[in-house]
Amino acid sequence: MSLQFLQILWFILIAVIILGWSVMDGFDYGVGSLLTFVAKTDTEKKIIINTIGPVWEGNQVWLILGGGAIFAAFPQVYASVFSGFYLAMMLVVWLIIFRAVSFEFRNRVENASWKKRWDIVISVTGLGIGFLLGVALANVLRGVPLNKNHIDFESLFSLLNIFAIVGGLISLSMFLMHGSTYLVMKTEGKLQHRARNYGTKFAYAFIIFTVIFLLISPIFAHRLLNNSLGILGDFVPGVMIIGAIGVILAMKSNSDIKPFMMSVLSIIGTVASVAVGLFPDMLPSTINPKYSLTLFNSSSNELTLIVMLIAILIGLPLVVIYAAYAYKKFGLKVKLDDDSY
Repeated sequence: MSLQFLQILWFILIAVIILGWSVMDGFDYGVGSLLTFVAKTDTEKKIIINTIGPVWEGNQVWLILGGGAIFAAFPQVYASVFSGFYLAMMLVVWLIIFRAVSFEFRNRVENASWKKRWDIVISVTGLGIGFLLGVALANVLRGVPLNKNHIDFESLFSLLNIFAIVGGLISLSMFLMHGSTYLVMKTEGKLQHRARNYGTKFAYAFIIFTVIFLLISPIFAHRLLNNSLGILGDFVPGVMIIGAIGVILAMKSNSDIKPFMMSVLSIIGTVASVAVGLFPDMLPSTINPKYSLTLFNSSSNELTLIVMLIAILIGLPLVVIYAAYAYKKFGLKVKLDDDSY
């Protein structure tokens, strides 16, 4: 295998891992964010938490896998992202930590105010993670001030530009939509009905923010007009909108699974749009295009890419098999019992 083939293959593999993370981790961030909005009673909150209780820790594997893949295949990109986005990434890490603690501590004390505080933490951390990850990704699409040494100097507040904020709102509404469709699949009765209503609203929000993002892209990220697939690439974001429209229509049906599948389609369109918009860049420079990190000038050597390819081809199927087993084991609809959260 040639080095160039391996570099392109790894770009695709990382996109697949990000897709897996967005689908699997995306719904549990969305479900957590919805906790204090959809549930009206403590029993309903327990049901919502238990829709993701058996799987949320396993879903974190996708995030670890993605970070490890970027570090191994494109170490310069990993280093530059964390130099420029350090505070933002550390904030996300702390939100993830507090979120994990919240799930474990919530039921340690049988006290309504104690549980309410942790419920708020679960919702706030989910909302924060969904928004900040979208902000980071939008800044990557826009480009960052990489100098000739591939060092990116940015403050946390400089990342919060209009383009990035809209990107964050897309990510947040996508996770909330996805989480709502997951709740439709896992719950029944009034709780499911409220999830359908929220999912429809967030699908509309996702469409609106996506259209706004596409309209302002020529202003803030002109480079996106010259995507790697040409005219064909211009239609890829349409899959995002088609999926969201599918969610809206599926929410009106009696199907519990179709809304989730339509949400997955929308996420596929989102990840594909990012990949098409970036390729062949990994981290574009706004100072000088020559300083940009591409998959061709920032990858590890051929031997490393081959060894890591073997590792990922062994590890990735194991992650998928584990996930499939877990979801089959715990069934579709949630029923509370003595082992519930």
